[in-house]
Amino acid sequence: MIPAVRRLPKIPSWTALAGLVVTSAALRLWGAWGIPSPWIAPDEMVYGVLGQSLYRTGELAILGGPTPFYSFVYPAIAGLPLALGDVELGYALLKPLQGVVMSLAAVPVYLWSRLLMKPAWALLASALTLGVPGLAYSGLVMTEVAFYPVMALAAWTIARALVRPTAAAQALVVGAFSLACATRLQAVVLIPALVTAIGLKALFDRSAKILRSFGPGLAALFAIGLAWAGWQLRGGGPWTQLLAAYQAAGQTPYDASEAARFVLYHAGDALFFTGVFPLCALLVLLVDAVRGREPNEHVRAFLAVSSALALWLVVEVGIFASRQVGRLAERDLLAVAPLLFIGFALWLGRGAERPRLRTSLIVLAAAVPVLVWPLEKLISQEALPDAFSLVTLYWVKFNHPELLELVVYGGVAVSLALFALCPNRLALVLPALVAAALAGASVAASRHVAQQASLQQRQLIGPERDWIDEAVPTRAAYLYNGDFYWNAVWTHLFWNRDLRSVYFLPGAPVPGPLPQRRVDAYPDGRLMRVTGKPIPETYVVASTVYELVGRPVARIRQVGLEQAGLVLWQADAPARLTSARSGVNATGDIGGHGSLTVYACGPGEFRVTLIAKEYQLLAELRRDGRTLRRLTLFPHQVWRGSLPSRPKVPGRAGTCIFDVLASNVLGSTQFEFKPRRARAAGARPAS
Repeated sequence: MIPAVRRLPKIPSWTALAGLVVTSAALRLWGAWGIPSPWIAPDEMVYGVLGQSLYRTGELAILGGPTPFYSFVYPAIAGLPLALGDVELGYALLKPLQGVVMSLAAVPVYLWSRLLMKPAWALLASALTLGVPGLAYSGLVMTEVAFYPVMALAAWTIARALVRPTAAAQALVVGAFSLACATRLQAVVLIPALVTAIGLKALFDRSAKILRSFGPGLAALFAIGLAWAGWQLRGGGPWTQLLAAYQAAGQTPYDASEAARFVLYHAGDALFFTGVFPLCALLVLLVDAVRGREPNEHVRAFLAVSSALALWLVVEVGIFASRQVGRLAERDLLAVAPLLFIGFALWLGRGAERPRLRTSLIVLAAAVPVLVWPLEKLISQEALPDAFSLVTLYWVKFNHPELLELVVYGGVAVSLALFALCPNRLALVLPALVAAALAGASVAASRHVAQQASLQQRQLIGPERDWIDEAVPTRAAYLYNGDFYWNAVWTHLFWNRDLRSVYFLPGAPVPGPLPQRRVDAYPDGRLMRVTGKPIPETYVVASTVYELVGRPVARIRQVGLEQAGLVLWQADAPARLTSARSGVNATGDIGGHGSLTVYACGPGEFRVTLIAKEYQLLAELRRDGRTLRRLTLFPHQVWRGSLPSRPKVPGRAGTCIFDVLASNVLGSTQFEFKPRRARAAGARPAS
């Protein structure tokens, strides 16, 4: 006889929810631990610097200069550990903190779901909420960390207020809206979503009562909007200043057809990155509510809020991406995921009913936004920082391009067919498949982020990330030369607090909201601001293409850039250049035109060693635009020579410009100017 088996004790739902949050935070920390430095520029660096500034100076400012509003809530979170005395320690502490914050999205999802379904299904919705690959942003210094749980909280407060529109409930909506906008201005989408949700709730209820009850809440939101407008426009200016840091988005003209296409693309992305089934399930439930057949008022409120907010997020992000991004901006759509997962769990808990005609129409409609995706355009390496669910598809495109259409279109088609045809008794297969897909995409996203961040660190800054702070006793300046990898400037600002100023030479400002000043290199090499005054800093970080008057005190090697690295100079006052090189990469290769500008040019000579590569080529050596030598070099031939300097005005400090022009790529091992030393009095020339 088989002995009776004692039943395992039932785990309380709140304990299970806490376990989900802790497990999610631990897994996200594990994925983030391999990220050595911020990757997405300038976003991560902007928020990191703003957070440090908030705790150090009480202002949300970059380098103490005027900075448009980006966020208050997220810099307050990120700045808490980053403002410690050790930035590296703060960055390490930030990762577990962010894993917890982003995983807290499960709490409002569970609280909301418990009004609609049994605890087990509410826990399923919470678990899926924590499974999206977008949670890999918890390893990055990005507003998504706070925006994801805050938007879930805001949607829940709206749904509660639609059921009981008391003054307290509406006050919570206003508070959640303010919190969301203080996290990211994208949350203004909550206003049209709220108005739409109120209208849908009235439609579902077959009653206009809710329209009259929500007047105080709408009035409060209107007052907040007026206050924000008054603050932003207090000094005059265009209405686009209301968008603060995103002012450019309001100044850009949008093409209606292009915007409509991108709205459609993002509708497909909402279907794709949540696992196909959840959106279809929500639409099935929505049809009953539209037909007036939904008996539960909490469910009617949920369907009104979820459909309205999902719709407006897709429209907002699609229009924005059509001109500002040019690809899928999935990270701006993450707030859709909890809404769809709640609907999915609700549908499963009700038996996964799928009326045949309705389901067929929903499946056909859901397929369209994905089937119109231009895969070559949307799935690219540039798209991955904004859409982590595409990481696996990009791998397929890179390794097996012939299979890409089959994987995307075929995978979505099979999923839709499975949703329509899977027997009710096997319906639990659907959430299992969604969970498996989300887990696989999350692992792929975390690995990709860690690999790309590690590669970028090796390229731009190396292992000693705070090398400037370690080498200087006072403030330092960065001289930017227009290098393609401008994100190196932002990376160094993030890690080095003593880097207080950024200067750029004409035509080469650093992209992003960075307070920076233009400097001009005078003929004698002095670096002068537009005010006619020299830069005040003694310590200057500059590319290896520059030589300054002074002594180098530290340097780092950079990989894969035209320049070999960066040098920290202790410059003689006023800071002066002696030479600047261009067109010669770190290996010495010259792509067709290499140049050396010598400042305060005196007697001396330009020395160069050239090496022909695989092909015969013609080369010219010029001084100040005048050709002095013509060469014909055969494959692998080496030529050494020099050109004498000749200042344009004898006795006056000026520039000499030496150029090497070639008909093909050639190498060089020497490309420098050697000044002639003055002879001591009474010295005799060598015989």
